[in-house]
Amino acid sequence: MTRKLRQLLWPLLGMLALSISLQAVSLVAVVEIDARVDRNRQYAAAASSLHDMVEKFENATYLAVVGLAASDGEMLLRQRAAAQALSERFMALSGAMLRGGGQEGGELPPEGIQEPEALEAISSLVALWDKANAAHVRVLRSENRSLKNNPDLEAFRAATRDLSEASGNVSGMLQRHTQEELSLLGLVQRVIPVGAFLLTLLLFGFVIQRIFLPFVASTEELERSEAALRWVRDELEQRVIERTDELARANEALRHAHDDLELRVKERTQELRDTQRRAVELARQAGMAELATNVLHNVGNVLNSINTSATILGERLRALRLPSLLKIAGLLEEHRAELGTFMTGDERGRRLPEFLGKLGENLSAERDEMLTMTAALHRHVEHIRTIVEVQQSYAMSSSLVEAVSLEELIEDALRINGAALGRHGITLERNLVPLPRVMVDKHKLLQIVLNLISNAKYALNDNPPGERRLTVKVERPTEELVRVQVSDNGMGIAPELLTKIFQHGFTTRKEGHGFGLHSCAIAARSMGGSLAAHSDGPGKGATFTLELPFRPETGTAERVSA
Repeated sequence: MTRKLRQLLWPLLGMLALSISLQAVSLVAVVEIDARVDRNRQYAAAASSLHDMVEKFENATYLAVVGLAASDGEMLLRQRAAAQALSERFMALSGAMLRGGGQEGGELPPEGIQEPEALEAISSLVALWDKANAAHVRVLRSENRSLKNNPDLEAFRAATRDLSEASGNVSGMLQRHTQEELSLLGLVQRVIPVGAFLLTLLLFGFVIQRIFLPFVASTEELERSEAALRWVRDELEQRVIERTDELARANEALRHAHDDLELRVKERTQELRDTQRRAVELARQAGMAELATNVLHNVGNVLNSINTSATILGERLRALRLPSLLKIAGLLEEHRAELGTFMTGDERGRRLPEFLGKLGENLSAERDEMLTMTAALHRHVEHIRTIVEVQQSYAMSSSLVEAVSLEELIEDALRINGAALGRHGITLERNLVPLPRVMVDKHKLLQIVLNLISNAKYALNDNPPGERRLTVKVERPTEELVRVQVSDNGMGIAPELLTKIFQHGFTTRKEGHGFGLHSCAIAARSMGGSLAAHSDGPGKGATFTLELPFRPETGTAERVSA
């Protein structure tokens, strides 16, 4: 048997190794070709920049000649400086393309261009630049200041024309190389699935022929050998009777549990619906539309979990093997008078003990899982009750300036968003400096913090799991100010959008309405503070900073006019 297993194992391992090797080689090829495509795109962009520098250099030279002809010394010096700067940038960028990324070519690959044809073209381009630069110097030093019939100027135009044509050729050459690499990448990506499919078919056929069919034969042989186990029939008869009684009791208990659970699920569902309606009504009466949205969103998240658990629980109850148990009980009742003969002489009787043992284990496991699901339903209901209680406490304090603990308010906001943050796999960091209670509009401040946390959560959606981080910070930078910061490492904000995100109606989300940050900025100003945003660019996260005047607790609340 061991020798046969080895004979089957080596071909199987060989095909698996071949399949893995093919996938690994294919992956390496795709990565290498993709890297080459990216490298060629970078060089094509650099060549396009060189072409633009040639045009700017030519324009600067013409303007310098105009300044020279008009005796405009300031214009002459400015254009000569511009031309000199372009010359230095051209040489630095072309050098980076030849030798690899330097200070000017910091975005270029470190190894430089490898293709001989491209190297020769760029070297020729550098030589033509030197020629054009020399013609530029002769034009500015020439005593002929005329824009017409000026041999030095004509020579400069010819040199820059050759240089512009050469730079355009280099850019076109690099773009052609990029297209060729893209075509090769597409060919590799089309070939890989075909090879993988053929190897899979081969492996599937081997498993059927050498493993599955022998396994079926072995199973049939095993069934024939069961006749040798009949000597245990006396002991099994007693065990069958005991297990039958146990299963009957378990069946009755499960029926009662099923009825009770259905009733409790209906009651809990009705309670949750009533709770949700009360939350909406409270938010509407208090004018807390943004808070109600956050509360209902998080209640909805928990309701989704409850609905999923209830659905699975119902499926498990429907899938219980109770008909099989009833069928076994009927079979035993039918052969009660000849139970020993039935257990030893009938094929169904011989298999009955093993089946009853497995059925008992299955029902016991199902009961434990359903009890675990019932406990999860209780936890979800308690979570919703906590969210609603927090919302109700803030609904009672709308439009009042009162003493507020910033640390407790931040924790309330995080508790309201807790389900959504956990479902998105977001790691939460708290940097909350203990501060005295401050006089502030509790509702407006909570509205701002909830909105910032919600926006940060959406900004983290594109990050891979495990790399989603949200930081909430509270500090007192000066004696007169308190500061609340919400930071994330998500999609970031483009520089040109930083001045627009607080405008009414502006949003970058498809489902957004453009009111959230605008209303938050207005609320911050109404409390004598400010709301600002900072980001180093797309993909580098963002930080929103709320600064409010530090007003110590006075002991009395003040109502604020709308």
